[in-house]
Amino acid sequence: MSVSQKKWLLILIILALNFISLVSLYSSLHRSGEFVGKFIFLKQVIWIILGWSIAIIFSFINYRLFYDLSVWVYFISLAFLLIVASLGKVQMGAQRWLEFLGITFQPSEIAKLSALLIICRFFSGEKKVSFSFWGSFFREVIKPFIPIMILFLAIFIQPDLGTSLILIFLFLLMLIGAGLRRRNLILFMLILLLSLPLGWGLLKDYQRARLLVFVNPNSDPLGAGYTIIQSKIAVGSGRLLGKGFLSGTQNQLNFIPARHTDFIFTVFAEEWGFLGCIFLLFLYYWLLKIILDIASKLKDRFSYLLCIGIFSLFFIHIFINISMVMGLLPVVGLPLLFFSYGGTYTIINFILIGIFLNIIKTHKEI
Repeated sequence: MSVSQKKWLLILIILALNFISLVSLYSSLHRSGEFVGKFIFLKQVIWIILGWSIAIIFSFINYRLFYDLSVWVYFISLAFLLIVASLGKVQMGAQRWLEFLGITFQPSEIAKLSALLIICRFFSGEKKVSFSFWGSFFREVIKPFIPIMILFLAIFIQPDLGTSLILIFLFLLMLIGAGLRRRNLILFMLILLLSLPLGWGLLKDYQRARLLVFVNPNSDPLGAGYTIIQSKIAVGSGRLLGKGFLSGTQNQLNFIPARHTDFIFTVFAEEWGFLGCIFLLFLYYWLLKIILDIASKLKDRFSYLLCIGIFSLFFIHIFINISMVMGLLPVVGLPLLFFSYGGTYTIINFILIGIFLNIIKTHKEI
């Protein structure tokens, strides 16, 4: 398959995901057969149309420009996070949103983009030879990790455990993609493991409850374990072929919270069953495979790292969200790629696609 064919296949895959997501979103906004979320549905349609427009614009912006802009994007996103801490809107016990001219957005989503760009800037520079183990570890790991840790703390205190952890996972995958020395990678992972007890002490009570109930959801079936129990019931009740469009009982009878955002996969699984889920995973597989195939052919290190970063962000969201919904991972509150409702998250993903399309356009020789 040529690069041009892969590009158009990528576009078709995302269009397919957009269509399926809108079908599932439409269903999730029903209560006992009544459509009660027309405004939410129309907003997501607008976000998708706007997202494609932005992706087209970014596909004409030379990706190398983001090397110079990465520092500016980083400090702008950090400024937004600091503003959120004092002036942000509080919803569901968390202070994560800013409102400007009537538009509400989530700065932590912008932080993911800024983290990706600043990591790529660090790792695309020339490697300096160091005969000191600790010297190389500081330059290759600690130095680039400092700006990521600052973003992590700014998001963690909102509190937003899921998004803050995304930054750590992104950095770890980027270390692997950048070809970090194995000894430095092992040491970094060891430090992360040793810091877990400290992290546990900093969690809110409800966050600890979510992690504890992951081991045994039935220990609190009407509290912290309620969502995951109902989610697994919905996924399992879809069986092989599903119950059909607008026929999912867990969805229609309002058993699953946040089913148009973090738990939208339950709506899809209940209505379209195991075969529908396999088809969805197949779409995600080809989306990720195309990004990796293009990355493997790139000789420019910055563009290669951008592709690895885009792949990493997409993969992390897909893996954690679906695993969380199926009870294989704790509930941390992460949306599903090109599927969950959400304006800022949708736009950021389309920006990443636009950057990727420009990389393909710029490197015509691949």
